[in-house]
Amino acid sequence: LHKGRFWITPDPYHNEDNIQIGREVKISCQVEATPSDELQFSWLKNGRPLKSSERMVITHTDPNISPGTTNLDIIDLKFTDFGTYTCVASLRNGGIPEISIDVNISSTTVPPELTVPNGQSQLIVLEGDTVDLQCLVSGKPKPIIMWSRVEESGPAAAVAPLMPDGSFQMESYDGILRIYNVTRKMSGTYRCQTSQYNGFNVKPREALIHLVVQCK
Repeated sequence: LHKGRFWITPDPYHNEDNIQIGREVKISCQVEATPSDELQFSWLKNGRPLKSSERMVITHTDPNISPGTTNLDIIDLKFTDFGTYTCVASLRNGGIPEISIDVNISSTTVPPELTVPNGQSQLIVLEGDTVDLQCLVSGKPKPIIMWSRVEESGPAAAVAPLMPDGSFQMESYDGILRIYNVTRKMSGTYRCQTSQYNGFNVKPREALIHLVVQCK
């Protein structure tokens, strides 16, 4: 079993970002596992087992989402539905500790906001230095930040620029992207974006930071 994630859809049929009484709320929980066909899920509310009902529908395989996903649909949300929901993943053959993910739904759940600190939308650093790119994120639950590079215009735009670790995208839990031993190839525009994971499944919030690397 590998790391698990969750995300909340306040209402699949409306565009509002807020959780509202009387509407539908969908919690999705995803876990990476090997072998994936041995994966099994259970749901708890405030520590007590939950069973599928007319108002709380549990599905363990969503054909529209990658394997290892379970959904809890709360129909017609009520005040009594506020609480901590736990998704527990385990393997049928046992022998490996379970993974559990807590999702708190309350009247204080807040959609995410994303900003760049004042004066840090453009950073100028010397080659070989270490630099921190930072995006401030708020929200409850607090979303993960995904970092990527913005494609440059011109002939080179056919290939998306890679992140410093060679990937197309990097995760950050604190909103900071730290780059060691900066080179001129790392100059350009970086995008920080709220992930749908560990937060609302709404339109991503994003911000841009321009990095200029100068020769020593």
